[in-house]
Amino acid sequence: MNRVEIKEKAKSMLSGNYWNIWWPLLVIGVIESCLNYIFKVTPSVDFSNIKELFNYHMSTGGYVGFGLIAIITGVINAGYLKYVVNFVRTGKFDANDIINTMKEKWLDLLIAVILTTVIIAIGFACLVIPGIILSFAYTLVTFLVVDKNVKGIDALKESRTLMRGHKFEVFILGLSFIGWGILVPFTFGILAIWLVPYITVTFAIYYDYLTKDYKNN
Repeated sequence: MNRVEIKEKAKSMLSGNYWNIWWPLLVIGVIESCLNYIFKVTPSVDFSNIKELFNYHMSTGGYVGFGLIAIITGVINAGYLKYVVNFVRTGKFDANDIINTMKEKWLDLLIAVILTTVIIAIGFACLVIPGIILSFAYTLVTFLVVDKNVKGIDALKESRTLMRGHKFEVFILGLSFIGWGILVPFTFGILAIWLVPYITVTFAIYYDYLTKDYKNN
């Protein structure tokens, strides 16, 4: 299955299903907004004042709050990926996919995300190119943790194996959405209502195709 076929399948599957794809994202957005308010992470700074912007320093509590929000929303988003992957496979939606993933996989997700972030950061610190290559090598880590019975460290190894020979392919797939992404601000974000589900389902189809193709070979 090539890039065009994957994207056509995504558009076909989304037809009549946008609300089912979007409502979890709205819930996640509300949760994130509430957490930002509770932890007061959003800075009260005048972004039009360049000097004030550069002199702004987040408090220790702000950094802790930011980290907690990133962890909580990251786990919820991972559950959402499982929700979308199962839709791709069955054509049906089940909110329990999100809840069960959060309950059962949160620790493995946390370990995998921390390891991935550290490894990629080291890659970028050494030279930019290794960091970029590692980013693509670990593209499937979250998918593997939520979809397979794969522990944190093993998800990194399996993602690296699956992405062997496919890094440029996934780069081009992501690049194919750039034009639409540039247009989003010009539509005051309205285009994102169509684009975000399109991207999410496309990559879920790509992940499903890649894992099946690897298993068959």
